[in-house]
Amino acid sequence: MVIFYFGSVGMISPNVSAVAAFNNTFKYNNISKLFILSATFPFAASFCIDWQTRFAFSIMIRSGKTAYALSKCITTAVAGGLAVAIGAAVFIGYVCVTQPSILPEAIEIEMEFSNEAFGDLLVKGEAVLFFLSYLYIIFLQAVFFSTLGLMISAFKPNKYVAYISPFALSFMLNQIANVFNLPIWLDPVKLATARVLGTTASTILWMATATFLSLTIFCSILFIRTVKGRIANG
Repeated sequence: MVIFYFGSVGMISPNVSAVAAFNNTFKYNNISKLFILSATFPFAASFCIDWQTRFAFSIMIRSGKTAYALSKCITTAVAGGLAVAIGAAVFIGYVCVTQPSILPEAIEIEMEFSNEAFGDLLVKGEAVLFFLSYLYIIFLQAVFFSTLGLMISAFKPNKYVAYISPFALSFMLNQIANVFNLPIWLDPVKLATARVLGTTASTILWMATATFLSLTIFCSILFIRTVKGRIANG
């Protein structure tokens, strides 16, 4: 919520609609990259703490290695996703209450928003669905990057690695996508801000769901296998 608030400087104005304030704050101030960092804070370092204190072994005696590792994946994903999405929801509620209008003027929608992501919803006057669509993508992004931090911590059980590595890797992934001109569904950083032009809302949502869930499942499987290997080797 704080990241959104400080990123919205200049957009909280009587001359700006709630949709425009949110859209410009989220897309053009690079605050989505800070969400990657904040998504890891709730639970991504939990395995590191368990491993360093040897608490993981006592838990696994009661629950089993697979159940322990899987529960870490689920809890990390949900906690990271909600931590960011709830803050975004609070900011959306704030701008909807404080701004004089929620939707931009019809001419502004036609000229500036109709071709952008979820612009087809604004053309229909569906501001609620516009905000919910972005909240969904924000949640999926945080789920993936928090799970990525957890997965990396299985190889290097250090809480600072768990916190920082997804933030650092996001830049690398984005640079690779730019250099090789990869499609947006192979660039999770760009996809997280829905920088897609001329595409329907349903297509963007399906693309985001398939991309982020596939990456999250891959990281979870790798984490579970690595943790089981670590425990087996003591």
